[in-house]
Amino acid sequence: MTFSPKACGLLLVVLAAVCIQLYDAQFVPARCNCQGTIKFTAEIISDFQVFEKSPNCDHTEIIITLQEDNVKRCLNLQGKLAKAFLHCWNRINKDESQKMTCLNRRNKAK
Repeated sequence: MTFSPKACGLLLVVLAAVCIQLYDAQFVPARCNCQGTIKFTAEIISDFQVFEKSPNCDHTEIIITLQEDNVKRCLNLQGKLAKAFLHCWNRINKDESQKMTCLNRRNKAK
């Protein structure tokens, strides 16, 4: 079976288009944000983020930002600090504008 020059040209154009699309595609790595965790910190926490379970990570993650040097740390979900943040986060209905309620409560307890 032989192909005509037009069919070969069309096949090459389609193949090139597919290659370009695959090259430009943004692949999301399938892994969690936190590789290691801590249970507690005595430092003042300036911010926190809660990442719910997703296709990329099979568990909830809490990342805190320490006030003194802006270092981000991941909390172990079994620790009291993480449980307190999750409880507060759920109590404020996951409203980003009310995050300071959880932070102020945590920093006053020190």
